[in-house]
Amino acid sequence: MNNTEEIAILLATLVLFSIISYRKKALDKQGIIAGNIVGILIYFFGRAAFSTGLIPFFLIVLFFTLAEFATRYARLLRKTHHEIRSIGNILGNSGAALIALVFASPIGFFAAVSCALADTASSEIGLLSRKKPRLITSLKQVRAGTDGAVSKLGNAAAIAGAVAIALIHYALFQDLKAFGVIAFAGVFGMLVDSVLGASLQKQGILNNSNVNFLSCGIAAIAAALLYAYF
Repeated sequence: MNNTEEIAILLATLVLFSIISYRKKALDKQGIIAGNIVGILIYFFGRAAFSTGLIPFFLIVLFFTLAEFATRYARLLRKTHHEIRSIGNILGNSGAALIALVFASPIGFFAAVSCALADTASSEIGLLSRKKPRLITSLKQVRAGTDGAVSKLGNAAAIAGAVAIALIHYALFQDLKAFGVIAFAGVFGMLVDSVLGASLQKQGILNNSNVNFLSCGIAAIAAALLYAYF
């Protein structure tokens, strides 16, 4: 596939993404614009880290699709309102992955996406737990949705999300070591997110987007270091 064909696929997907996001009220206008810009940047920087920029581009599209599905599913069962996401959510969940590509780190990119999906799955599916979650820093029971709260159901969903991204990498590159590193980094990043949520976010020092960005960045760095060490 030549560059012209790839760019045509890229633009067609972005147009479809924008239309669906607008009609389904998944993103506001600023979020749609940010999503398009991030998608284009991931494609172009991804060409240096992968054989084609479409690999990282479609992985990030898959992440946002699965994240939106998890959110809508949890809100439907709980009969609660689904808020429209904006630019902060886009940058918080994909910013670290984009930076990993700027530094030409495919492992870091997959780990950042793994963390983002693990955290989203943990937060959204965890809301469906019949038992009250516990604050990760004190293990005290708190109400569902509390920043830094974790549950067995949420943790299981996080592991499933992280492993799913790791499996995609394995299917593409047949690298067992990378599979383990990406899966581990995704779950590790989710736990870091919970700790930051229970501490700095609770104190008002960071907001949710900041926490997401930092935890995914830490997951990317951890994965790159672990992969190089082992």
